[in-house]
Amino acid sequence: MVNEFWNRNFECASFVPSGPGYEDISPEQRACAVKGSVPGQDFVSGAAFVTTTYSYEWSNRWRNFAIIIAITIALFAAHLVMTELVASARSKGEVLVFMRSKIRGKTRKSEADEERGAVTAHQSRRTSDSEKTKHQVQEHASIFHWEAVNFEVQIKGETRKILDSVDGWIKPGTLTALMGVSGAGKTSLLDVLASRTTTGVITGRMLVDGRDRDDSFQRQTGYVMQQDIHLDTSTVREALEFSAILRQPPEYPHRERVAYVGHVIRLLEMEEYADAIVGVPGSGLNVERKMPF
Repeated sequence: MVNEFWNRNFECASFVPSGPGYEDISPEQRACAVKGSVPGQDFVSGAAFVTTTYSYEWSNRWRNFAIIIAITIALFAAHLVMTELVASARSKGEVLVFMRSKIRGKTRKSEADEERGAVTAHQSRRTSDSEKTKHQVQEHASIFHWEAVNFEVQIKGETRKILDSVDGWIKPGTLTALMGVSGAGKTSLLDVLASRTTTGVITGRMLVDGRDRDDSFQRQTGYVMQQDIHLDTSTVREALEFSAILRQPPEYPHRERVAYVGHVIRLLEMEEYADAIVGVPGSGLNVERKMPF
């Protein structure tokens, strides 16, 4: 402020005294209605205003600047010392976190199993034949392939081709890896094949068993995104039930949707941590456990 007001004069907008009966007073008999004014002057010095209002002198500027530099250096030094003396939070490793009520239930169940004769983990994963029939997962044997797929987008008024005549196919029952350097268009290709792209122009053919895809393609395929979109305060079972309730067709009752979640958990062998909290890295599920769901 002292730099801004130094060596500047500001004209007065109002004077004292003023009002009825003071119209004919001389300029020497009035003063500006602002701190730092001098009687007889129709302006106020900026330096006088700062001195009167804040008790700050122009000659103190370099002293205060040196104080600021000294405080900055002291804070830097304190930060360096604290980083050496205060240890950062250490990783807890791969620790599963359960809700208190779920832990009690697991403890009671474990004690009951020991009293009955210790049921093995493999046997506990088996389901009854009737349940398997009810929630039978269909095995797909269709061949998915694409021909001359092009993807163009508009960037700053210029057309850029992200995918240029890409061909490929996926054999059923196999694990196919899509590899390439960063920026090669791997994610763009997957988004186009999964019909998740909402911008740009897509051309080419994407076929299932030699026929064009229909509306059932997205319902029969799953797309796992790179980002972790699960709520870290929910459990694995709650996250799956939330998705099932929202995504399953409305003709299925709520009970069947929740029951199907239990079937998926057994199918993916997630019973061990089905009631664990998703959490954060180091205190929750690790990447390997997050991948199935």
